[in-house]
Amino acid sequence: MKIVITAGGTSEKIDDVRTITNSSTGRLGYAVGTAFLQQYADELEAVYYLHGTRARHPEHEKVIPVEIGGVADLQRELGRILAEEKIDAVVHAMAVSDYTVKEVTTLEKLRGEDPEDGGADPSGNKISSDIEDLIIHMKRSPKVIGNIKKWSPDSLLVGFKLLSGVPHEELIAVGTRLMEKNDCDFVLANDLQEIGADFHKGYLIHKDGSCDTMETNEEIADRIAQRVMTACRERSK
Repeated sequence: MKIVITAGGTSEKIDDVRTITNSSTGRLGYAVGTAFLQQYADELEAVYYLHGTRARHPEHEKVIPVEIGGVADLQRELGRILAEEKIDAVVHAMAVSDYTVKEVTTLEKLRGEDPEDGGADPSGNKISSDIEDLIIHMKRSPKVIGNIKKWSPDSLLVGFKLLSGVPHEELIAVGTRLMEKNDCDFVLANDLQEIGADFHKGYLIHKDGSCDTMETNEEIADRIAQRVMTACRERSK
């Protein structure tokens, strides 16, 4: 079996030294990868591990790490792997940026004003730190999860949905909509308010509407690995 795991967060460049990113550490994706390797390494041929620049990858001979910068990197590398390899399952745990940088300007330029001294230049490889009012114009990123089954219809897909401070019923409903929209086989729904240093409550939603409830990162990782491997074995019969 060959599987893909995405983990960590994407980072969108403002200039050559500055980025916009999110708070994802990749800890859950790392736990999922570790669970697969500890329990099912004999059944795995390769684990393609696509990870953000701040996220580490499991150290194992079957892991093929691919470092990801922004959403464009993720689209390119994930699309390439799914086109070139027969992938049995994709566990898409990466926190993908919802927006990318379209352009950078200043408040003066936005207002059509022309400072007498010309003003600091917002273009170039490194934006000047003399600019008082920097404006970053962002645009919506493509939804990578929506392409996975288009690129590889036979791959089992696990999606992830993180919300913050919502009622349990809403969390499950949003996770279910993500599943239906993107043809996921499972979705891990979790709420930021139920995540701490030593606990992480997660709900693994199945296509039939049933749900597994876990209390820690390790329990979530073990359950995802177990469900994915069981489903892949059944498909191969």
